[in-house]
Parts: sequence; structure tokens; C-alpha cells
Amino acid sequence: MAGPDNQQTKQFFIPIGEAPSVYAPASVAQQIINFETTIRSTLATVRGPTTYEPVRGLVDPSAPFGEMHGVFHASLVGGVADTLIVRSGTNLYRHAGWQRGWEVIYTGLTSDTRPGYPDQFLVLNDKIIWTNGVDYPLVIDAQGRTVPVGFQEIPSPPSVYGPQQYSDKRVSYPNAGGYSWRGEIGTPGDVLSGVQGSVLDGTWYYYVQLEDIYGNLSAPSSPSNQAYIRTIQADPYEPGGDPNTGATIDDLTRQFMVRMTAQGPDHTVAVNLYRTPDTTRGSTKPRFLARFAGRETAIFGDRVADSFLGAELEETAPVTVFRTMCAHQGCLIIANMLVDPGLVRRSSPGFPGTLPKDDFVYPDSNGAEVTAVASHAGYLLAFTENAVYDITPDRQTGKLSGSVTLAMGVGCVAPRSIKALADGRLIWLARDGFYTMDTNQQITRVSQPIQALTRTGLNMARYRKAVSVVDARSLEYRCAVAPAGVQRNTVLFIFDGQNWRRQQLGNGDVGTTFWIADMCRTDDYRQYILMAGRDPTKVNQQGGPAGYNVYVADHETTNYEPLPRTALYRSAWIRADETGMTPVHVRSIYLGMMDGFDGTFTVRYFRNGSWKPFIEITDVLAIGVDDDSAIVTDVAGAAIVGTAKAHEPRLVWRMVPAGLENVGSWAFEIEVTYPTRLELAAFAFDQSPAGSGNLRGRIPLRQDR
Repeated sequence: MAGPDNQQTKQFFIPIGEAPSVYAPASVAQQIINFETTIRSTLATVRGPTTYEPVRGLVDPSAPFGEMHGVFHASLVGGVADTLIVRSGTNLYRHAGWQRGWEVIYTGLTSDTRPGYPDQFLVLNDKIIWTNGVDYPLVIDAQGRTVPVGFQEIPSPPSVYGPQQYSDKRVSYPNAGGYSWRGEIGTPGDVLSGVQGSVLDGTWYYYVQLEDIYGNLSAPSSPSNQAYIRTIQADPYEPGGDPNTGATIDDLTRQFMVRMTAQGPDHTVAVNLYRTPDTTRGSTKPRFLARFAGRETAIFGDRVADSFLGAELEETAPVTVFRTMCAHQGCLIIANMLVDPGLVRRSSPGFPGTLPKDDFVYPDSNGAEVTAVASHAGYLLAFTENAVYDITPDRQTGKLSGSVTLAMGVGCVAPRSIKALADGRLIWLARDGFYTMDTNQQITRVSQPIQALTRTGLNMARYRKAVSVVDARSLEYRCAVAPAGVQRNTVLFIFDGQNWRRQQLGNGDVGTTFWIADMCRTDDYRQYILMAGRDPTKVNQQGGPAGYNVYVADHETTNYEPLPRTALYRSAWIRADETGMTPVHVRSIYLGMMDGFDGTFTVRYFRNGSWKPFIEITDVLAIGVDDDSAIVTDVAGAAIVGTAKAHEPRLVWRMVPAGLENVGSWAFEIEVTYPTRLELAAFAFDQSPAGSGNLRGRIPLRQDR
């Protein structure tokens, strides 16, 4: 990672004298790495991670997994069905319980690590929707059944057979040939001969629409071949001089035979048949005729009169591969289709695979690629790389109809970076840093303290692979990104609402640093943060690369040794005045700590704007002195079950000498190497003016060296 000189310079002022002021660690800090906040509002070195599935000694726990892509947890069926989904390699896995481990629920997916859109999951209508922007999206229910979302197929049209008109009209009357069974189809008309009524010319068309196991509907087929009835007079009728037939109109109406060959995919459960009324004189809109269970070829004799047809056909569009999505008001919002990256579509409420044909919008007037969509505070938002749009459905029509530009020059480059903070703001990663939007749609950049780092210290080609989560305990936003020159997400940016910290599990080298492919928060009382990633230092039982697994952040177990790392706290440049023209002597700093680990750490001092260490002290104890209460000797590392006693962490102080003479600015750094733990609570400083008389008398003359 880039050093402090690649971040915004932060200054901190401490008045001259030995004032008894105590400062919180966050107020003095410029750089915090691998520290986390605690419930006591202190900074403690990070713990964990550990594997989610414990090692039971039966199989290698990472054996089922390959390249990790996604992880998601949901409590379905009112919290009864605890569902954990992982995409690894070409498979989707479901955690089947502690006695059964992982089971494959879908296979044949693409395992691609090139820059592109990450895996995305959401829950809608008590089912999990998944997409990765490459493979066809899937829906997963509480039983682990996995099927495509809706239909991408357009069914083939049915074939219709009806009465045909012989060419020799001298020997046959109209509608006498072909499939001429009596029915109720036909349009009674006016009197032709002035004696009796007739059935008029009419034309009908048929359509089919597939239905899946969740009630989603496919796009309708194209119309069938034309079915028609010719005009025929009821009575009298004397072909060739024969006597009157005595036929009434009811004797002349007909039925059609419909053959349906629209065999749908495996998740099809029914075929819905629609028929138009007489299009010669009525509507051309198809209306419901019959529903046939199954997906096989069927033959149906249709004798239903136009007046008994059901509801009109819902015009729907086929579901195509899409790269980003969200849920809004019970509907699935999909965007950035492979064939149309600037398009946003909305599903029917409760049916994510049914897409009304006319419910869509292009947020950008030029059709720019939609990089993310989000639902926030009742609004539906669409992002491109350079703009933010409000595309909330119209209140009158209830459909997507237009867009309102909220910001130009500010967009979103990582759809999985979008999260809602505890204070109601929405936060996301743009090309030049992190931005928030409040409930009044006011957009603010919040990454000023790390703006140079976000602009030059990250791999911009891997922005889209950034993933994020909000910690339910600390209410902090955590976003995993790839640093410059690295192809994996190895660094976490952590935002507490005001200040930023970083976390990096390892020494920074991609071969010895933890990779994060995806993160999620468990949707139950545990509120764990799960990470799908890799510990590259682990090998499998055959000696090959392993370490691909699901890990729990901020937890540790005895059967998994986490990667070594270094925790670093670096202060801002401390001055006696705003100009830095007042030289001071810094005698020492006082470190307020919550004791809990018997180990040592390092303190370094810097002076006059140089990050080259001026003084380094490597043997500072991380625990307070004993006061005959046996606290220091009875630490967790040497605890004996049945005899050791627990105690509340106490605030202890350590004085660390500095000996900085005549400095205009100075800073300090605390470095803690795993497994030593440290919890910082407060700082105090001991400094005094340099010399007497004019405080600025020691400033060198214009040519002094």
C-alpha cells in the first residue's frame, strides 16, 4: 500500500506547555492499518479470520472449492431455512449443515477472474436471485432447487386446423371441408338474402406462453397460422337446387384444432394458450383460452366462443443475461444487458422472471452503460461511470418512464460497493473515491482524507470487482479493493462515518496476503461477516494450491492459524502552532492501553516532515505492571482451566521517552506484529518550548545551512 505521503497530509496542534489533555487515538491518527474499533471506543489489533467450516479430521475442508467468486447468506421461510450459497469454480454450493458440509446445487458456470462484474445476490419473494453478468441468471429456493430466472426462450407458435374452402364451390358449401366440426366459434352477422341470418367472414390467431414453477411467464410466441371461417347463410340454403337444409346459425359455427409444439425448458410447468377474438371485426389482442400442465406437445379442440375468452395476454420480454440488479418495491430491477448495456427493466411485482415489455427506461439519453442500480429511501437510482440518475417509477402509471439527473461527473464503478449506512446515507465507490447520498439526494465525497490513495494507489482496472459489507456490530462500512499492481482484493477500506482505516491480512505480497473475492453478512442473530477468499499459504493434502474457502472475519479458532500481519498506527504531524514556526522539545508520550496481552511492540518517532525514523524503541510492553493482584501473570496465553480467573481490562499507561529536541513538527508510529495484541485507548504528550525568550528565535537565517 502507498505510504502516508500518498495520502492527504493531516496536521494536529498541541499547545505549548505540559497541558494535562488526553486525546483519543482517532483524533490524532493519519494512518491506521489492521486496527478495529471496540465497544469501548478504543482501537484494538484485528483478530481472525478463521474457516467457517471447522476441520473435523475427515476431509480437507477446502477440497470442494476452487477459485472463489461469491458468497451469500439468507434466512428464508421466516428464518427457518438457513441458506448459505457459495460460487466456486464452475459450481454453486449450498452449505448443507455441519454434518454434511457442502453440496453442489448447480454446475456448468463460468469460472473467470478477468476484470468484469462481480457475483451479485439478492432475496426477492423469499428466493435468492443470482447473476454474474456472464452466465444466465438463476433463482435458488429454500430447498436448494436452482432454476433459471424466467425464460430466455421464445416459444414456437402453435399450428391451427379449421374448415377449408374447396376450390370447386359448385359441389360444396363454405366451411364444409378440412377440420369442420361444429363449435361456437364464429361471428353472427346481418341478413344477407333478406330472408335469414348468416355467419360472417372471420379470422383468428393463437399464441402460447410458457409458465415456470414460480409463476413467471415467458415472452409470447409469434402468432399461429391464420384460422378463418367463410361467410355462410343459415336458411334457406339450396346448393345445386337441393331442398333447404334447415340449418340455424348454431349449426354453422365451428371449432378449431390447435397443435402446440412449444416444448419449454426443464423448469416449465405449464403452457398457456391464448386466442384473439375475430380480428376481422374485433380486437387483435390475444385473450386467455386454456392452461395445459406440463411441457409436452398437446392437441386441443377449441370450441370456445369469443365472448367466453379470459384476460388479455400480458406482453412480456424474454429474460437475457444482465450484469447488475437490485430489488425495488417488490420488483426485480435488472440493468446492463449483454445486448443493451444502457437499458433498465423492471419485473412484475413478486415475479422476478416476468418482464413487462413496455416497462423499461434508458437513464442516460446517449445510452451509456449502466454500472449499478440501487433502491434507497424510496427512490430507484441508476448509475453510470459518470452520472447518477433517479429513475423511480411514475406514480400514475407505476412504470419506468424517465430519468432525473442527480449528478454529472460522479458515478459508480463497483456495483457491489453500494451499501446503506446506519445513519441512512448510501455509500459507493466512484472512480475518484467514495461518495455518499443522504435521504434528500444530496451527494458528498467522503474520501478526502485518503483521496490521493484512492486515485493513485488502487488498481482501477479491478474497480468493478470491489465488494463491501456493513458490520452489524460496529456499524462500519468495509470495502475490499485491489491495490495498484495487484489483481486481487487484498485491502479493506473501513469507514466509521467520519474516519477511514485499512485492513490487510498479510505482508502485502500477493503470495502471502489474504485474498477476498466476496463478502456478506449472515442474515441471522450471529451477524457474522463471511469472506469467500483464499489463504495462499495453505496447501491441500496433495501438496497443491489450496486455501480457497469461506472464512469468518474477526474470529479465531485453535485449528486455524491466520496469516501473520502487522498493525500500524501512525499519527498526523504534530505542531505547536498552525505555522510550525514554534520549535519544541518533545520529552515523551504517554500511551493509554487496555491491558490484555503480555508482549512487546515498537514505537518510532519522526521529525520535521521526514518519514525516516529518528528514534525507534522496540521493547514497549503491551500490559500494565502488577499490583499484587496477579493480573499480569494470569494472562490468557498461560491460563489453566479451573484455576485462571478473568478480569475486566484495565486502563494502564506507559511512558515512552522521545528526546526530540528543537523540532518544528514531529510524529510517532506504533507497530504491533502478530500475535502480539494491543488496544489503544488514549494519548497524552509531554512537550515544552525550545529555549527561552522569543519562541521563534531558533528559526534559521536566510542562508544558514
